[in-house]
Amino acid sequence: MAGKSDALRERYERFSQGDLERALDLWTDDFVWEGSNASELPGSGRHEGKQAAIEVLQRTVGAWDTFVLTAHEFIEQGDTVVMLGHIDVSKDDRSGRLPAVHVWRYRGDEEICRLQILTDTLESAQILGFV
Repeated sequence: MAGKSDALRERYERFSQGDLERALDLWTDDFVWEGSNASELPGSGRHEGKQAAIEVLQRTVGAWDTFVLTAHEFIEQGDTVVMLGHIDVSKDDRSGRLPAVHVWRYRGDEEICRLQILTDTLESAQILGFV
């Protein structure tokens, strides 16, 4: 099997092509999504279970007029893979490029059980018109 980073790189490509089902195929049923603590932002908070995580992902992407995620680099250490990238977003007449850091946790070699998302919450709120 390819490494964890290679598997994630492939899932980011599937996500960018709109193939959500195949992009999330390694998520466990007890998958945990951990977004920011800024409760007014889409994707914030802790969501437990694969279906809950899928729903928050769809709401997060749907909150923007444009949402394009680009993965630049993957750093793998044991059961953890960190993705460094950016998200190009727009809402109404506002747009920006937000940093994206995704911390993925694997259970074994082929199951992903957790995602922690780090980004610029202030700029996100500004682009969405919250501040």
